[in-house]
Amino acid sequence: MGLFSYYEQDSFLHRLNPTIKLLAIFLAVMVLTLAQDPYTPGTFLALVLLTLWLAGRVPLKVIGRSLWPLVVLTLPFFVFNTLYFDVGRAANPHIWLHLGPWIVAREGAVSGLALSLRILAFIACSLFFIATTDPSDFALSLIQQGHVPYRFGYAILVAYRFLPLWTEELAAIRAAHRVRGVGGNGGWRGKLRQFQRYAIPLLASAIRKSERVAIAMDSKAFGAMPDRTYYRELQVRWSDWAFLISALVLLAAIFYLLTVLGLTSGFGSLPA
Repeated sequence: MGLFSYYEQDSFLHRLNPTIKLLAIFLAVMVLTLAQDPYTPGTFLALVLLTLWLAGRVPLKVIGRSLWPLVVLTLPFFVFNTLYFDVGRAANPHIWLHLGPWIVAREGAVSGLALSLRILAFIACSLFFIATTDPSDFALSLIQQGHVPYRFGYAILVAYRFLPLWTEELAAIRAAHRVRGVGGNGGWRGKLRQFQRYAIPLLASAIRKSERVAIAMDSKAFGAMPDRTYYRELQVRWSDWAFLISALVLLAAIFYLLTVLGLTSGFGSLPA
């Protein structure tokens, strides 16, 4: 399994209807968007990863390999929010130290941690959906249950399928350059030239693949009729509704429990 790609497995999460699963994740993301404290996204992050491991049967090493590079990318958000936090926003700021023009306060660290955890929670929700959802089932579900026009559904499927192909194409281009002894120059200029050498073949390959898909669609009169039939018909089962209801109950329970424990002062405010 590559970075953020479908992990083929037979599990409860894999058997869920993609549209219902996407709806549950959308509701979770809406709650996370409103939460400004670090406890809510931290709890969601742990819960999503635990569910992905137990109910999705995705190994921990696969989850870690997908998330670890992105954990590093969130560190600048924590650092900059900590250093540039407006201390005047807090009624009684708890200042830890002064670093030249910067004031490091507990409220700034909490704000930076909340933002970093919220970003990681968003990423984990994306991984939760992508790793457990077959792209073909996703497109079919959007068309059949989401009532998306099949032209758009097929376009989403093609884009979904192209991402792993571009990763393989990039690996092939890199291998070809190494065989010919091209590249290897250090510094930002060398990196820029290397990017140019990769970008042009990738762009040409993407154009060729797009033309082939367009020709194949035209040859089969794709889009000529307002409706079409399908080889497989996806259904919304009782287990899908049970998952959605359980997700709603769990979302409400987490928010209520954190509020009772005094870890949040309500959405849109920092912890006391």
